[in-house]
Amino acid sequence: MPVKVKIDRSKCVVAHFCLFYAPTVFIPGDGGKPVISPEYASGGMEEGYVPEELYDQVKEAERHCPSRAIKVYRE
Repeated sequence: MPVKVKIDRSKCVVAHFCLFYAPTVFIPGDGGKPVISPEYASGGMEEGYVPEELYDQVKEAERHCPSRAIKVYRE
């Protein structure tokens, strides 16, 4: 089952917890704000799909994001 990940860069405060918890999914983008890695991005740099085995990592990134800019959904 694919896992959808979205990041709202307008809410991001550049704490970089997402880079720590899910370094293969989130990478630094323009201005230091993270984006979804091209490997997982779909429809732009703010959303994408990751394999189920990365679910725990992206959920940890979501939990620790101080601005609540990351959303993770199972579809």
